[in-house]
This record gives sequence, structure tokens and C-alpha cells, in this order.
Amino acid sequence: MHKLILGITFLLLSGSVVADSFRCGRSLVKVGESINALIKKCGNPVRKYSSKETVNDRGHSVQVSVSNWIYERKGKKDMIVSIRSGAVVKIRVD
Repeated sequence: MHKLILGITFLLLSGSVVADSFRCGRSLVKVGESINALIKKCGNPVRKYSSKETVNDRGHSVQVSVSNWIYERKGKKDMIVSIRSGAVVKIRVD
């Protein structure tokens, strides 16, 4: 029980929460969607930055480049959409 409480506390204090989708107006953006679908639904982001991420590729750890797009939402926390190989791979609230 203590581990569960500690895990929840860590998530709340870390500031970022991972999601599998988010709303842009009436449209829903999901992991796996293309960049074109993202732009069509949400428009261009307010800013972008690149980062490196370690992924497991057939048992080997590999560093890959990720483009992170930030969408500001009025009255809500920003959405950060991570893109790799032309598709959304991660969505998180910051």
C-alpha cells in the first residue's frame, strides 16, 4: 500500500502526466497519428524543441531524435506532443 501511495505522490509532484490522447477543439489527437493529422486538427504549435530518447530496438538500446511540439491551452496545462518518424509517439501534460 505504501508503494502505491509513493507512486501516486511521485506522479503528482513530477509535473508531467502521460496521456494517450488530447482534444484540440472538437478533434481528438491520439498516439499514432501523422504530423499532417496533428496539424489539421490543432494547427501549428507555439514552439518546438528536439531531444534524444532511448528506445529498445530488438533488445538493443538505441538513441533516437524526437521532436517535441508544445500546444498551449487556455486555462489548462500545456500539451507536449512527441513526434518520431512522422507520427505522434507520446502525449503528455506539463
